[in-house]
Amino acid sequence: MFEKNKSDLHCHLNGSFSLEFLKQLAEKNECMDVYATYEKLRQEYLEATKEQPSSGYPKKIIDMIWGLFGLIHKMVQDLDDITQGTIAVVKNSQAKYLEIRTTPKAISGKSRDDYIDAFEAGLNATKIDATINKTAYGLLSLDRTLHSVEDAADFIQRILISPNKVLVGLDVSGNPLGKRTLFGKDLATVVTMALESNVNIAIHMGESNTDIEKQDTDAVLNALEQWKQKQPNAGKNPFFGRVRLGHCIYLTQEQQEKIHTLGLPIEVCPTCHKKLNWHFEETPHPVASVYSDINQNLVVGTDDDAIFGGSMDNEFNDFLRFFKNGNNLSRKELKTHQSQFRFEM
Repeated sequence: MFEKNKSDLHCHLNGSFSLEFLKQLAEKNECMDVYATYEKLRQEYLEATKEQPSSGYPKKIIDMIWGLFGLIHKMVQDLDDITQGTIAVVKNSQAKYLEIRTTPKAISGKSRDDYIDAFEAGLNATKIDATINKTAYGLLSLDRTLHSVEDAADFIQRILISPNKVLVGLDVSGNPLGKRTLFGKDLATVVTMALESNVNIAIHMGESNTDIEKQDTDAVLNALEQWKQKQPNAGKNPFFGRVRLGHCIYLTQEQQEKIHTLGLPIEVCPTCHKKLNWHFEETPHPVASVYSDINQNLVVGTDDDAIFGGSMDNEFNDFLRFFKNGNNLSRKELKTHQSQFRFEM
């Protein structure tokens, strides 16, 4: 049961490839120079971020993150890379249960639907490979700087018809500082549309200290509140297994209180939060203003291990440092507690 309940519920595909897999990819796609640049830059980045300065990491260090992502995208060149990459992420993870998210796109002359097919093929392959002995599902990521309500409807339909139900939800993400194509009422419409279609949804929230982020957070929380009011009172929190919020760093006090009152689960990714200067280690974690104890609605994820270097074990240990454990839950009990936030199939 201990291993069975070891979960990673916030894991991005391209940001979770191992060095070994990326090297194989570069050899196959004849771009070893890109891999060499990536490996060198990643080593420099991890060395520069061993200790967090009291004033946070300087911009030139944080900018290295986007350089690393760019190099990974250069190495991923066709749909087989997506399929094999999905398998590799599952094999390499320290978790026994994963929910992996990725943004479908046209690649190498193939369509966005072809990309989803390739992602599903990788997830299905992990189920029939007896040597893997892990469980993995997928989320389709809706980029709020690229996509629209119509794109969301397409993704929702693909999730609903997913063979073997390997796709279990929609993820709302995208650069929080980028110009948004999906925001306000349209973003709220997507949240409601997903839930009314019986599709689970993970929503990145509170990732920037900007007016539009605050406005979109309000729009999403209002939509979730209205949806909850329509649900039958069955004793169980209707958001468990249906909705999770990602990060929740920059929130107003009113937003913090609403999340707590609604009982919305929050995904915490400690290494990512530290290395983006979202959390200064000598201060309370921002999410503790919503939930301060590990027996509340909190779940751990790695986010982008290929960039930040935060393995599942490391994330779990940091999580225990940053939040109280008033009920003295054991690690086994905590993993069992967090398993209730997995998306229902």
